[in-house]
Amino acid sequence: MDERRKTEENTLQEALGTYERDDCARFHMPGHKGRGLAGFWRDELAKWDMTEISRTDNLHAPHGAILTAEREMAKAYGAKASFYVVNGSTNAVQAMILSLSEDDKLLLSRDCHRSAVSGAALRGIETETILPRFDEETKLLGMVTPEDLDRELERTHATAVMITSPNAYGLCADVAGLAKVAHSHSALLLVDGAHGAHFPFSDALPHGLGGVADLFAHSQHKTMDALTQAASLHLGECRISANQVRRALAMTETTSPSYLLMASLDWSVYMAKRRDWTAQVARIAALEPKIEAIEGLIVPKTPERCGVFERDRTRLVLDVTGRGLSGYEAQAHLEQNGVYIEMADARRLVLITTPNDDASWYARLLSALETLPVKETAEGKSHHEPLRCGHHEKAMSFRAAAFCALEQVRLENAAGRVASEPIGVYPPGIALVMPGEVITKQDVDSLLRERTLGGALFGARGGMALVTEKR
Repeated sequence: MDERRKTEENTLQEALGTYERDDCARFHMPGHKGRGLAGFWRDELAKWDMTEISRTDNLHAPHGAILTAEREMAKAYGAKASFYVVNGSTNAVQAMILSLSEDDKLLLSRDCHRSAVSGAALRGIETETILPRFDEETKLLGMVTPEDLDRELERTHATAVMITSPNAYGLCADVAGLAKVAHSHSALLLVDGAHGAHFPFSDALPHGLGGVADLFAHSQHKTMDALTQAASLHLGECRISANQVRRALAMTETTSPSYLLMASLDWSVYMAKRRDWTAQVARIAALEPKIEAIEGLIVPKTPERCGVFERDRTRLVLDVTGRGLSGYEAQAHLEQNGVYIEMADARRLVLITTPNDDASWYARLLSALETLPVKETAEGKSHHEPLRCGHHEKAMSFRAAAFCALEQVRLENAAGRVASEPIGVYPPGIALVMPGEVITKQDVDSLLRERTLGGALFGARGGMALVTEKR
């Protein structure tokens, strides 16, 4: 062991090495699964780690190899222009909002990633929120519907709308319908499509966003053969120019981009066209009945009644409450059996599957699920409730709250105070409370319950919440 750290904690090198040596089943991002970079990866790794020279081009002013690669990506995604992003789709989402003008007004879906909240704060743009529908039967957060969007645009007169599709559970909105409504109000449609980068590469997958959304972001590293942090931003035919997007990216993206990340983006699009995504959908479709044959396990189907238009059939979602367990408890059991997943919540497991999965992993998954313990509760079943987005009293703007004088209070004592930063559970990174909103007693109770179950909170580090000095 490294002499610098003789503790129970491993060094990062040791943590990565032991995970690889243990040969775990990887049902999480990145999509290459430690296998899909064969042919791209080289032993001479350091030789591929470059900087901006005449032969390698410049990400922020591309004219050569990077520009050629971005144009190929635009063709693949049906975009007017595409942009490589090396700071993850967090950067891409922020850049979409930073591309808007100071006269724009943003309507933000409440299930947005925390990066959208910070993007709105950085831009200082007037922002209101719209609530996606919720399915009471499956306890899944649904989507914003075209009907709801039409009503809210009529009320708010917003000039730009941002939604998430697909969400972390693989559920997709009627993006074409939403675009039609937004455009009828002369509003732009911005889509955080981080989890759907693979959609255009098979008819068995949901529809892609090209030719529909005005701006959309993808995380190729989540489901495709790209290195972690490798993402992209895409521009459709709209009033936003490519120069505006490039400028917005330059504001927040590193000036020393990793050429390994960019090369992996190029590789991921090349390989996505050659991966058999249709076969992967069929593989998961065959797996789902085997899972549901295990007592107490449910694979939720597409909850169309809550605005969900389609679902990503490569995304495996399992409700484990029939065994009296929380998703976090089930996750811990799987990890004890060498199966690692993307995320858990109060009642579910979420697994990312790709054509790069090893076939043996599915047998290991089934074996681990079959041995899940059954936990008796007072009522005879689990009553774990997921966090639910809801409207909040707004005391100040995102920007004012994010940059004001602040103080730290214990989360237990935060009710009635104004949040200075987003507060929620990660993953998936959805803010239960946004900056400038009044924290309610229900918020506190929900967050504490989630933490007790095993969820990791953001915006409440060490059990402390950052709030504004003004009550």
